[in-house]
Amino acid sequence: MSRVEKFAKKWERQLKEPAASRIKSAIFPDSPLKRKIDLARTRLKMQVDKLDQVSARMMERDKGLFNKVVDAFAKHDMDRAKLYANELAELRKMSKIILFSKLSLEKVLLRLETIRDVGDLIVAMAPVIGVVRAVKSSLAGILPDAERELGELLDVLGGLVSDMGELTGYSPTMEASEEAQKILEEAMTIAEQRMREKLPEIPAAGVPVSDKEKTSK
Repeated sequence: MSRVEKFAKKWERQLKEPAASRIKSAIFPDSPLKRKIDLARTRLKMQVDKLDQVSARMMERDKGLFNKVVDAFAKHDMDRAKLYANELAELRKMSKIILFSKLSLEKVLLRLETIRDVGDLIVAMAPVIGVVRAVKSSLAGILPDAERELGELLDVLGGLVSDMGELTGYSPTMEASEEAQKILEEAMTIAEQRMREKLPEIPAAGVPVSDKEKTSK
């Protein structure tokens, strides 16, 4: 059992005591802590929606490039086919990062949406900051606006941790690495699986491509 889980169990026991009722109610109904949680949720949801839109646009661009590769091979224009194939390969690397980032943020958003009291917040926050930091880093150089907005979100989350420390004397900041890594690995596995399912393999030189493999323009 991790230190976070031990603390959460201890916290649940403490909440049964009348003296803890003031702290338990600190999140509800309209406290500064509650407002920061709502702000974090809103910003996370906005980033998930934006990444979903970017992912959809990249999928459409993927279809167009794939058809260009196929057409170039059909015309025996190997130089142009290789050019398009390389561009498509780079696009798919970015597409996987975008999808991975979206899935990662969806997972931590779900955790924040299940918060009922400070004990839940402590458990939920454990991996959130680590995941958001990792996603921010993965988007560096790809989506500068998203990187900047995630930096602002980290400031909000840092404020939450600070408030939690004042209320409970406990901060989960350094406890996130193992659970955060598990979330990131799961998100990457799903992203890779979805990419394989949705996108045809990039044709190689000398390998015939049937009409069925062509995507609609």
